[in-house]
Amino acid sequence: MAVVAQKSVASLMRKTLERQAAVSRLKFRFKTNQVEQTLLSYVKSGNVGPYTDLLKILQDYPMNDDNYSILFEDSLQCVVLLGRQFEQYIELLCSVEWASRSEELVELFTKFVLNLVTAHNYHCQIVLTCLIKSFKDDGENWDNCPSPETLKKWSYIHTVIAKIVAIIPMSSDLLMQTLIEQFPYYKAGTYINRSYVHNLIWISKYIPLLREQIIVVNISRMVILDVNIVDLAKNKAQTDTNFEIDVEEQNVVSETLDYCMLEILNWLEEEREPALNIMCNVFERVILPTHGIRHVQFLVLYTMSINQQCADRILNNLWMVASGQHGLGQGALATRRTAASHLAGLLARCVRMPNSRLILYLQNMAEWCHSYITATQESNTVSDNTKVHGAFHAICHAIFYLVAFKNHHLFSNKKNLLFVESLNLGRLVTCALNPLRTCPPQVTHAFSSVTRSHQVVYCQAIIEKNARHTLQANTIEHFEEWFPYDPYTLPESGKVIWPLCVEYKDFLKGDSESQYTNMKRKLEEDDDYLMLATPVKRLANSLSNSISPGFLTTDAIMM
Repeated sequence: MAVVAQKSVASLMRKTLERQAAVSRLKFRFKTNQVEQTLLSYVKSGNVGPYTDLLKILQDYPMNDDNYSILFEDSLQCVVLLGRQFEQYIELLCSVEWASRSEELVELFTKFVLNLVTAHNYHCQIVLTCLIKSFKDDGENWDNCPSPETLKKWSYIHTVIAKIVAIIPMSSDLLMQTLIEQFPYYKAGTYINRSYVHNLIWISKYIPLLREQIIVVNISRMVILDVNIVDLAKNKAQTDTNFEIDVEEQNVVSETLDYCMLEILNWLEEEREPALNIMCNVFERVILPTHGIRHVQFLVLYTMSINQQCADRILNNLWMVASGQHGLGQGALATRRTAASHLAGLLARCVRMPNSRLILYLQNMAEWCHSYITATQESNTVSDNTKVHGAFHAICHAIFYLVAFKNHHLFSNKKNLLFVESLNLGRLVTCALNPLRTCPPQVTHAFSSVTRSHQVVYCQAIIEKNARHTLQANTIEHFEEWFPYDPYTLPESGKVIWPLCVEYKDFLKGDSESQYTNMKRKLEEDDDYLMLATPVKRLANSLSNSISPGFLTTDAIMM
């Protein structure tokens, strides 16, 4: 009881002291010219005491409008004296809340900052850092647009940044460096990450020189979010646990990526032509080298959907990489396999993909594979297929995927059927390199069913032989193939993405409800559906180990 009493007394004393401190802060007032005199005394006489007290006040005391006015007016009068020894003072001064005040006080802050960086450009780093940090203040997430108060505050900050860059053009490089350094941690929360992405895009509109760099930074960070979503899902599957903290973390990261995707999609829609070329570059530099992500690559599908020239550039580049025409050097195999997966996924999934492109690339892939088989017929190096012949296997898998996915088009008439027969798929299936052995089971099953039904290829004997080999070797097959445009599961940005995606229709089952239709229906019926269920749970019936082609149904396959 005595211990409890002591704790109660200590708690009361602490609260009393806190109340007294709050009252003293409210009563605190700067005198006219007090700040100016303190700064002058420190510079001329080396009087450290009052200057140290001023720093303490800036750290601990909130500024009402009167104190704020005296503080910045006096500092403006002494701006010439604020050399390098005043870095701490400048940082504290620029950290004072200013953007939510009256226009007159905002103008006072702006005038001080511009005079400061003009007189001492080495203070640009501190000033820009404080301005950029303002974009990371916490708040409430928004639906269509941030609140007018928030937009007004951000507008003031952007005005100051734009004026600094206009006065000191070389500061744009420093600004870019600061934007990268201050990017929020991916677990910082949805609002902070989204508002930061939103404001970086805002900067790209009035400093076009930084546009591509800013988009690269944004999408690179979104890739980190995507990778962590995948890792969280894998860890959960491997440990077979369902800790609430893990589920909550996965939901927070998924929601963050969802709204960041929405910001980039809005930017693509608004900017159109300037944005499209940037997205093509970003895809080649950031997205293509990254294996296993599930969401960010859909920005490319969106880009291709609104511009056919971009579609041609991306598809041609993917084919050149997959077929080895780029000469990527060390590490090229992984990138070539990834390129083949992207190529197959985009040809299959993009609603606005002309069937002429499907025919062209299927023919190119088949011809390349046959040339590869011919070149290796005299060689006995068929062991360790995935390492030695990994590119060949990946391109074969892309062909199998497309034939299964586009079955309603490829087998819709006699002409198309003759084209499929001309691909000589039987040679690919029965060759010594045996691409079916490393093909993901979902693709193998779908391809086998389609080609058997139309009497093009019979794969069952090869499949059974491969199964017996696996059993005799007593090994577990790991299928690393990845199809990057499998169903998109983020709900908010999905409203933009889903209409642009083709869904697979199994010609044997004729399912009545598609994956996306099912997700939309559950969204309407149960608001908690997409918050409580992880992406893995939501698509458990159609996805397996992130390698399934997501074979379900849609009539859009007919195009």
